Amino acid sequence: MNCKMKNNKFISDGARCAVETKTTQGKNTMKTPKTMRDNNGNNVPLKYVSSYDRARDAASRRIHRRFIQARKLLESVVAESIQDLDKLASLKESLGDKGNFSTTSFDGLIRVSIRQRYNIFLDERVVKARELMLKYVNGVLSRVGDSDASALRLIVSEAFKANSQGFLSTSRIFSLLRMEINDHDWRDAKGILQNCIIPQKGKRYLTCDVRPNMQADFSTIRLDIADCWPEEVSSEASK
Repeated sequence: MNCKMKNNKFISDGARCAVETKTTQGKNTMKTPKTMRDNNGNNVPLKYVSSYDRARDAASRRIHRRFIQARKLLESVVAESIQDLDKLASLKESLGDKGNFSTTSFDGLIRVSIRQRYNIFLDERVVKARELMLKYVNGVLSRVGDSDASALRLIVSEAFKANSQGFLSTSRIFSLLRMEINDHDWRDAKGILQNCIIPQKGKRYLTCDVRPNMQADFSTIRLDIADCWPEEVSSEASK
């Protein structure tokens, strides 16, 4: 008697042998082996995947789901908080024209703020302003060699250095504009700077600060994953 084998099992009714099948709604269907996809896109039968590889795959997917859920929760926290502040700001006539707004709880122990950061972009005329300012500073150095002039040249040079995004430091540029120096070139440079400044909106920051009483300073509630380690883990790492 010739028999066929399926999944290492013989099936016989005493007269003939048949392949083992599963019946679904009256239809015979072959049993599909379980697989896991590897990093090359291959479907590897589960029996060839080690217990460690199965464990690391499961752990990675669980952590990934937690991060996705936390991200969605944070997005809803920001969206709903901004909505609350926008409604509150509409009730207050003295809202800052730059989009900044801050409010506190009635007892003064909670402070919520939204701040709009601005980057400044300067057109090609900034090169001329830099040249005029350095011309003045270098002229002073050539005449008297004063240490204050050396420090001013460093301030001017640093102020015109762009960051990795191509923007100049707002605080440094405005510090130059606040300097009152009685020199024709310096005044011309300040005029050029003022005319070529183009403000550009940057990131908005939402913060929530708390304090235990009116005499204490505010501390910010940080939503930073690096600040959320369990205390026992943090204490072990510090040893």
